[in-house]
Amino acid sequence: MECKEFTGLIQDFLNDRLEETKLSEFLDHIDECENCADELRIQYLIYEGLERLETGATFDVDKDLAEWMDEQRRKLRYRNGIKKAAIAAEIMTTAAFLIVLGIVMFYQ
Repeated sequence: MECKEFTGLIQDFLNDRLEETKLSEFLDHIDECENCADELRIQYLIYEGLERLETGATFDVDKDLAEWMDEQRRKLRYRNGIKKAAIAAEIMTTAAFLIVLGIVMFYQ
């Protein structure tokens, strides 16, 4: 992912609107690119800071952003786990069908 594309995805990331592939690429890029990590931090500060100012809530940008990033990584692992489980179920269903089909063919 290029830095220009990354910065274009920050608002979607902060609003939890990235699909799995883009989210994975986004998280990988943020781990590798210090400039983009700084840009994310700035935009998060603005995005979350303004909202918290209105409510009077306290705000620790580094801690809160780290928690948000961890939550997104957990969601990504969960989604990938669901996909793997669905694939495994499909394989098992297909295998069971083929076994039953083999038994039926054998007894005909």
